[in-house]
Amino acid sequence: MATRSAQPTARAPRKAAPRPSPRAKSSSASGDRRQAILEAAITEFSTKGFSGARVDAIARRARSNKQLIYYYFDSKVGLYEAVLGQLIAHTYERMAVGSPPPSLGTAVEEWNDRLLGQGGKEWIRFWLWEALESTPQGTGRDPERARVWARWVGESERARERGEVSKSVEARMLALALQSIIVTPYLTPAVTRLITGMDPDSDAFKSSQLAFLRHLLDSLALSASHEDVDAGL
Repeated sequence: MATRSAQPTARAPRKAAPRPSPRAKSSSASGDRRQAILEAAITEFSTKGFSGARVDAIARRARSNKQLIYYYFDSKVGLYEAVLGQLIAHTYERMAVGSPPPSLGTAVEEWNDRLLGQGGKEWIRFWLWEALESTPQGTGRDPERARVWARWVGESERARERGEVSKSVEARMLALALQSIIVTPYLTPAVTRLITGMDPDSDAFKSSQLAFLRHLLDSLALSASHEDVDAGL
């Protein structure tokens, strides 16, 4: 008896992968263009300051045009404030990584790395230009910037509570002093070289700077412990 040949099983037609809607494509491309403008603006503003920066130069760097920049940001001031907003957001992201530092020494090391070792040097150039500008710009972002600095001051306050620093040391002034030790060499590299004989970007200088900061914090901790002994605590 002849056997029937098996009939081929019909395959279900493949479903085509859903294509992104034209609106989604447009939104993605718009976000890319906006981000490219912001990146170009960070370079231009940090290199030339607000007064010296040129919108047409930012447009060329971003491979865009001035009309699109004004469409996204309204004005040069609006673009500058958007740049500050992005820098602030990046700083917050770097500060929020990991658990709170167990000591002020650890906090200083982490702050030093986040400020200088993770793309934070744009801030140093912005601070330098801000000091030179006759009319400050971007003041609309001051409350956000103050919140970032409040977190840094908080490290000094917690150090006082842990007894690492004398309660007679004002937390805000300590935070400012530590910030100055970390940043000033990069604001005044020529003076740093003349005083120390080292380039602030060299590993030798960074190692020496960190060792000094550790020694300073150890001295503050020792002073605080002596005060506790004198007080009979």
